[in-house]
Amino acid sequence: MARIGTPRKPGQASTPRQQARIAAILRAADRLGAVHGLERVQMSDIAAEAGVALGTLYRYYPTKHHLYAASLNASIRSMPESGGIPDDPVAAVCDFLGDAAERLLAQPSLARAMLVSINAIRSSADAPADLSMRERILAEAGIAEPTAEDHRLTRMVEQCMYGILTWATAGQLDTDNAVADVRYACRLLLAPWDQRWRR
Repeated sequence: MARIGTPRKPGQASTPRQQARIAAILRAADRLGAVHGLERVQMSDIAAEAGVALGTLYRYYPTKHHLYAASLNASIRSMPESGGIPDDPVAAVCDFLGDAAERLLAQPSLARAMLVSINAIRSSADAPADLSMRERILAEAGIAEPTAEDHRLTRMVEQCMYGILTWATAGQLDTDNAVADVRYACRLLLAPWDQRWRR
């Protein structure tokens, strides 16, 4: 079970050895989360699978929610980058988000653990904002100097995507429909970018 109470801030990996431990922990969390889901997976089992002491695991991830929120952000960051400025920024973002949704939903129990956890962490009053998804959306669109409106649009797209994925992991949508909904929502929400690029 996740520890109860207000957890301290997670530790930061600053050396290659620490970064290797983090990578091993995230791999173990992904493997076990995909099999057991958030409720049944145990931090002690993750530590054993990763080959680290339980205290080391808690140093970096005070709760399971911290761990699986980090796993989601790492999954987004690890997706291939297209690079450069696309001819059609909205299509580029739709492709990226569609691929991300399909990749996450390939392991529904793990995806649910990630989504529940990211929401739990974001509900904490002192939780820092993780901008991994929004930064990737801007990068895929080739927007190097985003405006306040660009930031707002990427935030709305992220919120919508995670809502669709939450429905899918709850069994309300199959993967094909969820991916199609993500792409469609992306096109609707990012219509202002289409208008800007067509001027």
